[in-house]
Amino acid sequence: MGVTVRRRFVLLVLFSAVSSGCRTPVPTYVALPTEDPRPARLLAAWNQSAEVRQAMRARARIAVDGADGAIRLRGRQRVVLERPARLRVEILGLLGQTAAVLVTDGDRYELLRAGDRSYESGEVHPALLWQQVWIALTPEEVVDVLLGVPAPDPSLVTAAAWADAAGQVRLEFRDGDGNLRRRAVFDAEGRLVRLEVFEIGGQRRWQATFDDYKPVDGTPFAHRVVLDVNAGGTHAELELHDVELNPPLQPDIFRLRAPAVSGSVPGEGG
Repeated sequence: MGVTVRRRFVLLVLFSAVSSGCRTPVPTYVALPTEDPRPARLLAAWNQSAEVRQAMRARARIAVDGADGAIRLRGRQRVVLERPARLRVEILGLLGQTAAVLVTDGDRYELLRAGDRSYESGEVHPALLWQQVWIALTPEEVVDVLLGVPAPDPSLVTAAAWADAAGQVRLEFRDGDGNLRRRAVFDAEGRLVRLEVFEIGGQRRWQATFDDYKPVDGTPFAHRVVLDVNAGGTHAELELHDVELNPPLQPDIFRLRAPAVSGSVPGEGG
């Protein structure tokens, strides 16, 4: 082998080794036997967590981008929510002042903007959160995701279960007609790390990944959520801070007063 050929061969081997070392290995899942206790145990813990975790108050930093990489939103918010679909989002300005407030009880919404003192209200519609924060999900879905334990759908059945060498367990859920509707992945510690929701035709509607788990009241809680929503081609990343789970909430926190009545943009509880 000549010097030039040998040099090219060595460079090719080195390039291949470096390239292989940079790639993240794809988990290899193996089907679990029906007697494996992990799926039932994970489902029981998931149901219990969703039942216990009913409300949250937190600060959030959000970044939303389009499928083409275009920046759609960067901002900070104060968030209060309660199952099934009650949501309050205070959008903060550069100096921490409240720039706008959006509230909904799941049926109706109110929106108040500080800049022009504009106020609107009406019935919740499918495009509400898309119009305000570029995320095409319903208030109920957003509440589910931010709580970190989206409520399991009782109409679906566990159709299959797999595990990989790292201890992750993947569960698939199908409806009565056999359509794949959900896929959930849990880590070796039993924490939900990914949830995919599908249309009846098999197309994925959205996916949420959960990480940066830290204890809140002794319970592991995902402080970082990444959302990929098919409608609108949205990629959103949310970082949560100062999280309170099941805090006492004022009865009118998911309501506003119109500008004609209120002298300023109401903060939480206003």
